[in-house]
Amino acid sequence: MEKRRSKRKPVSLGTSLIAEGTNCSGYLENICEHGFHLITSSSKSKASFIPEAILELEVPDASGSKASLHCEVRWVHINKTPIHGLTYRMGMEILNQPPEYQAILNTL
Repeated sequence: MEKRRSKRKPVSLGTSLIAEGTNCSGYLENICEHGFHLITSSSKSKASFIPEAILELEVPDASGSKASLHCEVRWVHINKTPIHGLTYRMGMEILNQPPEYQAILNTL
């Protein structure tokens, strides 16, 4: 069995991310103290979503406020679908976690 640093919480949260100056939307599938699993679709080159790429992500909480997170792509799986073009499933690690992120975790 795989050992993890912290327990994941399953979620279904819409989010937005900025990769190389371009805004994309996505969904968080699970979230934890150190990071999350994200799904996004894009017609952009997969070069934007490679391991070690740095992205900005906005995560909403239950009250509607958002935490802006500076994240690093740790792993990525790419699928080509006829409807969306490329679909990315990514594991992200939060670099410099802001205090409001802990509040978001507590509300989920």
